[in-house]
Order: sequence, then C-alpha cells, then structure tokens
Amino acid sequence: METKYPLGIRLANADDLDAIAGIEQRCFKGPTAYSRSYLAHLILKADSTCLIDSQDGKVRGFILVTYRKDSLTGGIETIDVDPDFQNEGVGTRLLAAAEADMKQRGMKWARLEVSEGNAPAISLYEKAGYVFKEKLKNYYRYDHRGTRDAVRMVKAL
Repeated sequence: METKYPLGIRLANADDLDAIAGIEQRCFKGPTAYSRSYLAHLILKADSTCLIDSQDGKVRGFILVTYRKDSLTGGIETIDVDPDFQNEGVGTRLLAAAEADMKQRGMKWARLEVSEGNAPAISLYEKAGYVFKEKLKNYYRYDHRGTRDAVRMVKAL
C-alpha cells in the first residue's frame, strides 16, 4: 500500500534532481552541501525516500530519509527548504509526510543529526516531538553554522 501524501507533496524523481541540488546549494554553502551526484545516488539508488514540496511547478523543499536493512529506524539524512520559502510551514509539512511514510514502511523510530549551531532546525524538530539523544563531537568534517558538533535527536513514531 502506497502512502498518500498531502496536497503539494510527492515522491521525487530524476526530473527533480536539478531543483533539489539547487536548493541544497542555497541551504548549505561550500563543501557542506551534498553534490548533485551524491544526491542522485541517495534519491535514485539507495534504500531511501525523497519527498518534495512543490507549488505552481516550483520545488520549495525536500526531505530525504534513508533506511538500513533489518532496522526499525528511519534516518532523516537531510531536510532543505529553499530560502525563498522558509518560515512558511514547508519544513513542518515535509517532516510530517516523511514520518507518515516511515510508519507505512514499518519504522518505529525517526532519527536525525543536526548542527548544534542550527537553532531554527532544532526548534522545528523539538516542536515536532523530537528529543535530544546525544551530542556528537566533531561530527562534521566542515563547520556547519559555526561548529562541527551535532546533536542526535529521535522520535517514536
């Protein structure tokens, strides 16, 4: 049974790669951004789900969830909202749709890592019911919002 997504949210496909890569570049500057080829691998070849939020033919954001064999945890790899559409509820909608998709796949937990310096994202996750699990020292290779440290957050689905 396929998950029914809210209006404006759908599964990403190969035709969306340019828009997704463009949003990634606008959200994460320099070496912290995933390359187009890595995003293509995650979206098209990995055991994953990539959902996009689009309106009037414009991709406003995306969320990418990866899965591991024999695990009951879906890993939120990244969630990006085009800066032109931030603070309009796009991230909240994508997160809720991804969680519904994870439940449909039998996942019991959602997990994510976020830069300790990304207060807006941490606030979004806390409002959505995610809780702090652990601090990850030097998690990132490059600075993300002034730090290489991340926090791991989890949510029971």
